[in-house]
Amino acid sequence: MNKYTVETIRTSAEYITGKNFWQAGDLRFSDGPSGLRMQRDGGDSLGLKDSMPATSFPAHSALACSFNRGLVRGVGRRIGEEAAFNSVDILLAPAINIKRSPYNGRNFEYFSEDPYLTGELGAAFVEGVQSTGVGACIKHFAANNRETARSASDSVVSMRTLREQYLSAFEHIVKTSAPAAVMTSYNKINGVYCNENKELITSVLRGEWGFSGLVISDWCGTYNRVESVKAGADLEMPACATSTNALVEAFRRGDISGDDIEACAARLKEASARPKPQKTQYDGAEHAEFAYRAACESAVLLKNDGVLPLERGSRVAVFGRSAENAPVQGGGSSHVHASEASGVLPWLRKAFTVTGYIASLKKLNKKARKLINKSQAVIVCVAALGDTEGMDKTNLELPAESLKLLASLAGCGKKVICLLTGGGAIDTSWDGSVNALLYLGLSGQGAPRAAADILSGAVNPSGRLAESFFNSVWELPSTKYFNQAEYYTVYAEGMAVGYRYYKTQHVPAKYPFGFGLSYTDFTYSKPVCNLKGVTFSVTNTGKADGAEIPQIYVEFPQSAHEFPRLAGFEKVFLKAGETKTVFIPFTPETFSVYDVRACKNTVVGGKYSIQVSKNSQNVIHSAEISIEGASSEVPADLPPANAPSVPKLNLTSRGRVVAELLTPFGELKNSKAALTRLFVRVALWAMRGKPMQLGTLRHSPVKVVAQFAAFDAMRTEGFIKLLNGQYIKGFALFFKGGSAKNHKNKIK
Repeated sequence: MNKYTVETIRTSAEYITGKNFWQAGDLRFSDGPSGLRMQRDGGDSLGLKDSMPATSFPAHSALACSFNRGLVRGVGRRIGEEAAFNSVDILLAPAINIKRSPYNGRNFEYFSEDPYLTGELGAAFVEGVQSTGVGACIKHFAANNRETARSASDSVVSMRTLREQYLSAFEHIVKTSAPAAVMTSYNKINGVYCNENKELITSVLRGEWGFSGLVISDWCGTYNRVESVKAGADLEMPACATSTNALVEAFRRGDISGDDIEACAARLKEASARPKPQKTQYDGAEHAEFAYRAACESAVLLKNDGVLPLERGSRVAVFGRSAENAPVQGGGSSHVHASEASGVLPWLRKAFTVTGYIASLKKLNKKARKLINKSQAVIVCVAALGDTEGMDKTNLELPAESLKLLASLAGCGKKVICLLTGGGAIDTSWDGSVNALLYLGLSGQGAPRAAADILSGAVNPSGRLAESFFNSVWELPSTKYFNQAEYYTVYAEGMAVGYRYYKTQHVPAKYPFGFGLSYTDFTYSKPVCNLKGVTFSVTNTGKADGAEIPQIYVEFPQSAHEFPRLAGFEKVFLKAGETKTVFIPFTPETFSVYDVRACKNTVVGGKYSIQVSKNSQNVIHSAEISIEGASSEVPADLPPANAPSVPKLNLTSRGRVVAELLTPFGELKNSKAALTRLFVRVALWAMRGKPMQLGTLRHSPVKVVAQFAAFDAMRTEGFIKLLNGQYIKGFALFFKGGSAKNHKNKIK
């Protein structure tokens, strides 16, 4: 006898989908990788407008350049305080996917190209958030490395590459920081949607890693609710009436057990029963000051021909419209309504004597020459574009206006200092025309003040690149595979990502991973290595106080055949003339790789090269250490078992598309219904000036379109009938139905 009734299953099925856009069970969610994006009551159903004012901290891509666990923990704690004050239970952060290609439009939300650095900083962020009583939700699980067709894209990746490059940061954070939740990604991995992937969710996340928290979908990232519940995905967000009916019907047919549904409900109840964060007033001024400090530590000085720092009060000419309104954050769900906002120009005027400002310039004219002649140096402000959720970049160059501006100032007769804003690696082939280059990333509301203070020497730059900057995008192995097919990406480069590729192939990066200049100098003593770790000292030999970031890289036995890895780092603050001893410990993962045949991590025995470095290409000292291991050689990788998958379309005998829940909306331009073909083309045409919305709409399944529109089950059914040309039944159901927030129609 079945211990569950249809009504009890219906109750649980309704419970494990969102109440609305931001709530489920007794939990309230909010975005927050770079600051709280708390939706106002009555906001739009997409949840992207009219958010509450909050502190805008550096985006993860910039924050990672600090290489400072304590700083990242502090940012997490302050965002957690703002979340607690606004009665948020779970913050949808941090975002810890790996930067596989600089073309990914959402890279600005991710820490690094390196899984070790990502894991360390991600864990620190989680600890900071959860110290306030707010739960952290790590995302997007997993291999979410492009935005194009993200709701239908298949990441075709080998198992060892998946485990070591794309899952290891998640594993480290789960095991060390116990986040409250994990969010699955939109994409498939080797043909299976992540939200329906039982191997990923139940076997790996819950089984191997011991995760006991809540697994939730990305918003409208559930495609088959029955399969996702079987896989162990607890909560679908946001509200979705069709999923409730699908679960009830599947239970009636015997396609899903009541135990699977109740297990998800039990985990949501357990998460809802956690003590609520204490709602206390936070210190907004202190948060703003900390955002400034974070921006200071995140900025990276890439070039300096002796021009920086400038003396305070120096006469400077300022060029570039980015001086007034440079982006300090990316677009999409992480965009924060900053509590403070200003361009760098007012701060430059406080630090220097600004002789004048010109927004754009194609060639030196009389006005510009006169301005330059009155100045001791020229500051030019430029910004990379395209850092947004929902779409990938089509090129990695600065806008044409900025390139013309830089070219016009080359050879102007004065030292040229460039302030560069952007969310990731871009083409810097123009940097020969400038004497100094300060990369600010997307460093939040504190970036303008930080930039002025670094230029004046009030702050000594200490950031280091968390991703490699290239000479040519075609030297990156991922480039020839990235977005070459609409619905899948083959990760044929394996682990040859970022510095791992450059070090193995002995190809110099333009600006390597871990690189950054300072206004002082540092020396390192010879390291002492043992099985526990590496010990050495660092001395500030210059005249300015500053911070150094020694990095440890490990090269495996048979290093010609194996990718090196970052195995440790420490940010060391030193006064002029000061020396400190640094100990960087090894971990069990330092000398292990994933053995795909044994399905576990295996320590490789042999002699390792331990490299104490200033960055991935600048080794200061190296030593050897012998390790005993279960394997005497690096286990081979295996290619993915499944071929790339594309959406399966239901076609008529004439090859026309029949609309179904999982049909990508854009494919309906070939619908069997003539009015639908017209409707889809008009809808896509209407989005032509909004590339993010256009890309999202074109590739989203019909279910996602209906879910974002908050259709209930009856209205969704009517919508599909209308798309298929069944106008009488379609209109009847569509107008009889309503919003998913108050849906009453259900299967009897």
